[in-house]
Order: sequence, then C-alpha cells, then structure tokens
Amino acid sequence: MFFVENPGQYAPELVAGAASELRRRGVALPGAPAPTAGAPAAAADTDDAPRAWLKPVALGLGLLVLGGGTYWLKQNSDAETAAAQARLEAKRRLPPPKLVEAATHAIPNYDAAVARTIAQQLRAVPAAEQADAQKMRQFRELAKRFWTAETQTEYLTGLAETGKTGPEFADQARLVREAWQAWNRATMYGYSFGPTLQAQVKRMGEAASGQQHILTDLPDLLPEDRFRGDKEIVNRTLDVQDAVGGLVPVSPVSGQPYKRVVIKAM
Repeated sequence: MFFVENPGQYAPELVAGAASELRRRGVALPGAPAPTAGAPAAAADTDDAPRAWLKPVALGLGLLVLGGGTYWLKQNSDAETAAAQARLEAKRRLPPPKLVEAATHAIPNYDAAVARTIAQQLRAVPAAEQADAQKMRQFRELAKRFWTAETQTEYLTGLAETGKTGPEFADQARLVREAWQAWNRATMYGYSFGPTLQAQVKRMGEAASGQQHILTDLPDLLPEDRFRGDKEIVNRTLDVQDAVGGLVPVSPVSGQPYKRVVIKAM
C-alpha cells in the first residue's frame, strides 16, 4: 500500500506489482472502488510474473535498509569510542594536582589534654573518697564533660584575645555552648560525693556558668574589641579563672597559670 500511495518514489514495475498484490488480497486501491464480495479477481491477478520479482525486490530493499542501519550504528559506535579515547588521553596530559594550604578554623581536639587534666585533678582527692568505684566513675564522667567544654571555650576566648577570630566565630561559640549542655544535663542528678569531690564539682559548676555567659555575649562584642571593656565579660573571666585555678594550676590549652583571686586580710 505504501508503494501504491507513493508511486513517484519507486519504479513503475514495483508499483504495478504492489497494486496487483493488493487487488489479489481484495484491498481497495486509492481512488478505485472497493471490490464486491465474490467478484472474480482481475485477469492481471492471475499473472504470476509481477509477484515473482516483487518478493526479491522487497527483500533487496529490506537488506539495503538493514545494511544502511548497521553501517550507521557502526560509524556512530566508532565515533563514540574515539571520543572516549580522546578524553582519556586528555586526562593523561593534565598536570598533577597541586596541594594548596588553606587556613582552617576547626576547633582542635583536646581529648588527650582532657584525660591528663582529670588525672591531675584527682591527685587532690583523698584515697578514702576514691575507694568508692561507682562514685569515681560518676565523677570522672562529670569531669570529662566539664573539661571537654572548658578546653574548647578557652580555645575560642584565646582567639578573641589574640585577634584571630574569623567570620565563623559565632557558629563556633554556638557549638561549644552545646558542649556545655552535656555538662548541664549531667548535673541535674544528685550525687553523694565526699567533701573534696563536692568542692571540685562546685568549682566546675561556677566556671561552667561563667563560660556559658561569656560565649553568649562574646560574638556581639568582638567588633572593635568591645569585649575588653565590657564589665560583665571582665568580671566573669576573673571568676572563671579563679574557679578553674582551684582545680588545676595551669591551663591545658594555653599552658599559662590560671589567675587566682587573692583576698588580703586587713
């Protein structure tokens, strides 16, 4: 039917053979009346010559299309392979990557310093108080949470003191305040420590309160170093130094002695 509907694209013999085959099958040709039921086939339909060469021609056309498609696929595949090889070769010719140093403001890990500081802090605890294993486990966990947050806080306040803070300081302060929340949650429980451990927990609590207030206010006071003249920041810093100095004499972060408040009797 396609041959008959597009006669200009094919040889006349091919079109005639297609029309004969359609008539033999009882298919109405374009522009011709539909054949009546039982009508005898046209004389041309009895002629086997057109059908004899029609099949080889159709087969030849099919092979031609199939061969052309196979050739196109092969050419396309060869082009893609060549392009992939070209990309690999281009990558091989690229210079090796260069390592570039970039400033980082990540808070250092003070786990080792925390462990050493707790051990130093426990030296002042009498053996009688250390005899209770359960209470010592509880105290060590409290001390670990305290010094984890304290060392990070000292690192940030040290950046402020030396003028080395970056644009991410407010986010860093927020993260360290979250570390203090771990201490706050632990202190909600009641502990029956001995007098020395109780005194140390009290000092840690005083320092924790002051540091959390400092971290809350410090980011807004960084411009023009306004925190240096802020009375609350200054007073809380002195209180923190005195409280932590009652636990260990030297900061595990700066290596400098804590400043104790000395009250002179008149």
